[in-house]
Amino acid sequence: MRLFNIKNTGLFMTGLLSEKETAFDQFLLYEAVIAMGNTYTIDGHINKAFYSADEIEILRQQASDNGRIFSEEMIRWEAAKNFCFEFIKGKKAPLSFKVTLCLAPENINRFLAGMDTHINCEQINSLNVNIRFDGSTLTCTTAVSLKIFSMDKSFENSWDKMFERFLNAHGYEFE
Repeated sequence: MRLFNIKNTGLFMTGLLSEKETAFDQFLLYEAVIAMGNTYTIDGHINKAFYSADEIEILRQQASDNGRIFSEEMIRWEAAKNFCFEFIKGKKAPLSFKVTLCLAPENINRFLAGMDTHINCEQINSLNVNIRFDGSTLTCTTAVSLKIFSMDKSFENSWDKMFERFLNAHGYEFE
């Protein structure tokens, strides 16, 4: 786990929330909590009972057509960021917000392909990024959730380094 203090908050927020930006679209939404005049919570978990089997199959095929793996657990950030933006936009910044994102399954596979590790895809619950704004400071914290216990922290360190490369690649300054 590593904490990144984001220096260029405006650029980062544009990358996170803008419809035109896709930097974070490779993630799934676990949860978003936005505190303003009211507190809004968006649960990114899919309500499977809402969809018919045919609709799920269409969603699965659409994901496949786009080179993705359909997640039956959570929606993609790209499908939820407009809702969050609608709450946040305006003259006043939110009191706080928290967005928890998880790396999408196809990107977990890519991440594992570039590593020499004993961890395999079936042993991973999620690779997370917790984004928090407290009214003045914006931070990102990485986290790993495994289905197994491991004393070896090299996998977790690799995820920290991967996210650091992600921040650098998109021009997000941090300390």
